[in-house]
Amino acid sequence: MKKTIISLLSAAAVFIGGCICAKNECPAAKNEKQIRVGWAKNDITPLGPTFLGGQHSVRVATEVHSRLYTSAMAVESGSEKFIMISLDSVGFRQPLMDKIREKIAAATGVPAMNIIGFASHSHTAPQYGEVVPPKYWNGDFKPTLGIGTGNIGIDVDEFRKKYPDLVDSKDYFFFLVDKLSDAAIRAWNNRKPSKIAYGMGEAAVGECRRIVVDGKGGVMYADESMPGISHAEGHVDHSLNVMATYSNCGKLTGLIINLACPSQVMEAHQFISADFWANVREEVAKKYGKDVVILPQCSPAGDQSPHKMMNRIADARMMQLRGQLKNPVTDWRWGRRAYNVKYNEARCKEIARRIMVSLADVLPAIKNSAVAEPVVMTKAGVLELPPRHITKAERDAAEVAVKKIEEDLKKLGKSDSYNGVRNWHKRVITRYENPVKSVPREIHIIRIGGAVFATNTFELYLDYGDRIKGASKAEQTFLIQLANAEAGSYLPSRRSGTTGYGSAPASCHVTPEAGDMIVNESIKGINKMFEK
Repeated sequence: MKKTIISLLSAAAVFIGGCICAKNECPAAKNEKQIRVGWAKNDITPLGPTFLGGQHSVRVATEVHSRLYTSAMAVESGSEKFIMISLDSVGFRQPLMDKIREKIAAATGVPAMNIIGFASHSHTAPQYGEVVPPKYWNGDFKPTLGIGTGNIGIDVDEFRKKYPDLVDSKDYFFFLVDKLSDAAIRAWNNRKPSKIAYGMGEAAVGECRRIVVDGKGGVMYADESMPGISHAEGHVDHSLNVMATYSNCGKLTGLIINLACPSQVMEAHQFISADFWANVREEVAKKYGKDVVILPQCSPAGDQSPHKMMNRIADARMMQLRGQLKNPVTDWRWGRRAYNVKYNEARCKEIARRIMVSLADVLPAIKNSAVAEPVVMTKAGVLELPPRHITKAERDAAEVAVKKIEEDLKKLGKSDSYNGVRNWHKRVITRYENPVKSVPREIHIIRIGGAVFATNTFELYLDYGDRIKGASKAEQTFLIQLANAEAGSYLPSRRSGTTGYGSAPASCHVTPEAGDMIVNESIKGINKMFEK
């Protein structure tokens, strides 16, 4: 995909329309019970250079590799109404959720708790939130704008000397509020009598990224050729859950595509990218029409990754034979592979190819099953989850790590530079000094026909998702992680212990018991909707 310099032109809204019927209108609904569905999307690519979120180091993006989008699906059936919003970002943080809920609820009448947002978990999208002034980098900072924090440890004024049109995290936050609210409101206004169908295919996208070495716990992205490798800590879920909506005349209008993998193939690069979802959007537009909106959903995948973990050489060779990759990969070390643009572009193309193969199998099979009057039910609540308390030993270890990092930074003459690892450890100290009694997090359950959607706020490990799907009485269960909450908090399974990124104290705000609560409450809520 060709890189382009970030445009200063306004990111235009994309309007959805078109119909094959006469006068561009589908037949009117025969009764008031028919479900009404609306779709819309907006380009949310920043309007200038920006800081990227999702990694520990400073990354300033001055180029667009692929454009970022938000998409919205609005549903009304009888007295039930809800809106789901997907965002190309590392997370869908609560301050953003609060701001858009206020605007969308006022404009549409949809209850605030029935407005649900979730992230694709792209690591090449901008940070958003309030800029933390330098004088607060080593102390407590209380945000004044109610938008959370962003750009922690970055002197924005200094960067503006080099990039005059820099979009800082505060500006991007309010840009997102406008674009997400607009997409959701237009989706609501676009509601039309519709039919829905759902089905499941398979696409090998995610793999467990935690590899057990020497029996000492999981290691993130361990090389498959390392001595002492025992096994992958968890397994995989290649299910591709699909829900399609159609107009009364049978025109495909939108697709929910749900899979257990975050979109972070491009995670180490310094450009704007929607990752493999950009390729999926491009291929869906070619095959099914540019007016078809897709709503990406990431199922529980806290221990999963789109990076190829095993059989890398054979996989790369096949991408060469397909024409996706021109040159062979000569260095498979993580640092080199993560920055190999051509290889990662090929990987995104290959993931999109697999998804499209599955869609080509699923959509023809489910189209005739589309129904106009599915049962629609919604439920929302807040769970008070048990926190993961930091021990004194963990607090002391974090303090040692912070001191070492700060000493190293002073030696390098970069004491004023952002260091994500330092802040990562400092949060452990803060949590020890300010323990909480519980961690409140939202949970949402939506039934549409024989299918059900259930959300959680974490990077939830696959084990928990398996348990919910296994006990669900729905014909098909769509699970959504990173919904309506702060980003960056994992919920590992018990077998992961407390070692390695994703299971370490700094990564986790709640205990596996919290995972059990999410599983049990999700199952209870789902199955109650299917009681006769």
